[in-house]
Amino acid sequence: MNTSLFERARYLFITLSAVAVVFAIPTWAQDEDEDAAELGKIEVTGSRLNQTDVETAQPVTVISREQIELSGFATVAEVLQNTPYNSFGSFRETSGYANGQASVNEISLRGLGSNRTLVLLDGRRIASTGGSGGAAQNLNQIPSAIIDRIEILRDGASAVYGSDAIAGVVNIITRKDFDGMDISITSGSTEVGGGDYTRANITGGVSNSKGNIYYTFQHYDRRPQYYNEIPYASHASNYDYFSSFGYPGAAITGLGIIVDPRCPEANVGSSRDNGSNTNSTFPNSYYWAGPGLDTGLGRCGYDFAQDIMSIPRAKRNAFLMKSSYDLSPDVTMNTVVMFSQLEGDSRFAGTPITAPFPVIPSGSPNHPMIAYGYDCTPDGSGTGTAPATAGCGAATLLLRSVPNGYRDNTVTENITDVRVGFEGVADMMGGMEWELNVQTTVNDIDNQTINLVNKTLLQAGLDAGTVDPWGINSTLDEVAVQMLAFNHTGLYQADLKTTMGDLIVKFDVGELAGGAIGMVLGAEYSHSSFDQLNDPESNAFLIAGSAGGDNINAERARKSAFFEVGLPFTEQIRVAVAGRYDDYSTQGVGSNFSPSVNFEYRPTSWVLLRGTYGEGFRAPAFDELFGNRSESFPSGIDIVGCANGVTVCTSTQYRAFYGGNPDLGPEESEHYTLGAVLSPLPELTVQLNVWHTEFEGLITTSTLNREFEAEARGETNYVVRCTATDQCQEGTVNYVSLTSNNYKGVTMEGIDFDINYVMDTDNMGRFDMGVNAAKITKYIYQRFASDSVESNEGEMGLPDTRMTPYLTWGKGDWGVGLTGYHVSGQETDYFGTPYSVDDSMTFNLRVSYQLPWDASVSLGAINVTDEEPEQNSDWYGWEPFDFSLYDTRGRTVYITYEQSL
Repeated sequence: MNTSLFERARYLFITLSAVAVVFAIPTWAQDEDEDAAELGKIEVTGSRLNQTDVETAQPVTVISREQIELSGFATVAEVLQNTPYNSFGSFRETSGYANGQASVNEISLRGLGSNRTLVLLDGRRIASTGGSGGAAQNLNQIPSAIIDRIEILRDGASAVYGSDAIAGVVNIITRKDFDGMDISITSGSTEVGGGDYTRANITGGVSNSKGNIYYTFQHYDRRPQYYNEIPYASHASNYDYFSSFGYPGAAITGLGIIVDPRCPEANVGSSRDNGSNTNSTFPNSYYWAGPGLDTGLGRCGYDFAQDIMSIPRAKRNAFLMKSSYDLSPDVTMNTVVMFSQLEGDSRFAGTPITAPFPVIPSGSPNHPMIAYGYDCTPDGSGTGTAPATAGCGAATLLLRSVPNGYRDNTVTENITDVRVGFEGVADMMGGMEWELNVQTTVNDIDNQTINLVNKTLLQAGLDAGTVDPWGINSTLDEVAVQMLAFNHTGLYQADLKTTMGDLIVKFDVGELAGGAIGMVLGAEYSHSSFDQLNDPESNAFLIAGSAGGDNINAERARKSAFFEVGLPFTEQIRVAVAGRYDDYSTQGVGSNFSPSVNFEYRPTSWVLLRGTYGEGFRAPAFDELFGNRSESFPSGIDIVGCANGVTVCTSTQYRAFYGGNPDLGPEESEHYTLGAVLSPLPELTVQLNVWHTEFEGLITTSTLNREFEAEARGETNYVVRCTATDQCQEGTVNYVSLTSNNYKGVTMEGIDFDINYVMDTDNMGRFDMGVNAAKITKYIYQRFASDSVESNEGEMGLPDTRMTPYLTWGKGDWGVGLTGYHVSGQETDYFGTPYSVDDSMTFNLRVSYQLPWDASVSLGAINVTDEEPEQNSDWYGWEPFDFSLYDTRGRTVYITYEQSL
């Protein structure tokens, strides 16, 4: 526990209590005499107890349908990813990710990971994505047209919802009792180029005294955005950010590193470099030299940014139907059916052929040194300069399969969610409410990536002399045909199926001075199966440029029992106690009990003082236990390699492996909140909340820079360097292992502040203004117990403050909304070298008008001032910004037409 934060919280609580009592004295009698408006009992996110107040002990942020529309964002993902509580950003769909992840959008409350943020639909779990092994939910499956409001619980809730809810809960509440039909269409166009979209919705429903049925269909289509359409990221402006794997390429030989003479001689950064290569034979290839390379030689670098999609093409269709029917006066049947089909197309540059690197054997008639006039015949019988080693020795190629084409990835994700439930009342326990629910979710992913490279076939061709990549004895056209012989199409399939059932009963067990003691008892059973299948060559790790790996067939069952009791000691003081027992069938995970206790104190009608305490538990997900071993090339700064002079000292791409770990144990968390809600005027609401969360045994993957830092400090790390026997330059990075592991944990603390003021005027209309803000005051990430306890909030990629100010106006048929999105600047001193980015602030503007024929039209702009993301290429590398925090589309102008029928 952090003493300073605890002291601040204690003083805040005492001060607010004193203020509340002082103001309460003259109004207490008046409050008792006034007739308060009776609210129907509702269930608020964070508790299954029936409540009569919207504001309870748990800190919940509500985003209304009107606020969603005023934001101008076209998808649920965009709305949630721009909230202040998505602290450090979250995964956004982008090229370069396998297993269907290129079409996934997630939210990570408090920056603790999307696998610790539970997403619900009307209080029930939605399907997890198979590409993550069930670790997280893909927000793209939820059509925005169904939403009535979104409730964000900014606190752990494992005791209520289960182990996935340890960071917080996002509960999407759908529309109900809808009569009639609405049709709407939206078209948006970006300033930068790429990312233009169209969205169409059809929503309808009917209701009568016995029940209702509601349905919606949504279609969303977005064209891709390429990095070459983004002015500040269209190509790498410095050779340090180019790939060493180019075309026609380079080779490591007895001479050192030699470059194919055909590589365009436009040294990046030289006076001859105009920032683009106009060589049509070898587009995007550049000859460059750098530290650790033989003087005058270098490499044939490749500007892969010219080829890549930054935002994939997306096509989504979603259908949801809800119905409610009274079978009798005491029993109601509820059904929900949701289908979503998500299609995405992404593109990455031609395949870099990585370790084991292709090798041209000594004495080959296609040996690269022949291009430099050497006699590479085995017996020295040829013409040219005699080499030091007969046959010129083996030559390791640094090659990219550009002639084979781009690595185009196509993913189709089909999601089915079917729920059938019954609820009613029974003349038992003095009047008991009950629910019985059954739910099945299915997530199927089919992923195809073309133009990969079969390294075994390539090496066989090099050994036989049938592949001549340097064109020693072949024309360019002949080489292109030769390379097609080892082309490969990678296939990946994942199926995640979950069946759940639960029984919940609610009843009163007595009374206290403040009212009835409410009790909730429940039991839940869940069974999940996960199947992951790669094509045989990828499964055997024979393919370059892919995420091929393990085939998985696994299943897991979970049994849970839970309770919750509400204790109204007085009309002003209420306490709720909850607990949940989870028992997993997965070996090594076992069982756990998660308790929580919440309190609320209302000294007067306009003051609420509240607090929560809870513990959480999360079992490893399928992908964390058995995840696909994947190869990727993140950017980082190799501190040891820089110090030894074998690599550049700025951010560069390195080979890394990601994947699961079957030896993982569970993680456990502890959290508390303390805050106040003040409404001194009917028009004014102020909320202040402090919170603390810490994890032990945190399940996560490390990052490239964290491993480089650990190596530089002489600590345990997963950096694997090339040795004299490897097919790469000795001392350079071979790869870094970034698989899932149990780490020491994370400690976080912060403050949330919300203020809202509504002003109704007779002549000028209605104004609604306020701000939602979240500040991180502590972020300590420890891999091992011996690691530093230095707080890292505010460092690169870890903004300590996010705010959303807003102002809306409405009068008659007109409405205007202006919403801001602030991300604080970040700064890191990385082993004596400072890196930083400035504050970011963007605004969304929307103007709407109600037409006389039951229709409306809205015109708006996202990022109306066309701000660029904050950039630092020395830190982030070739992609000079944090894609999880910032949007690259610039100003997006859109128009929406909606017709009611």
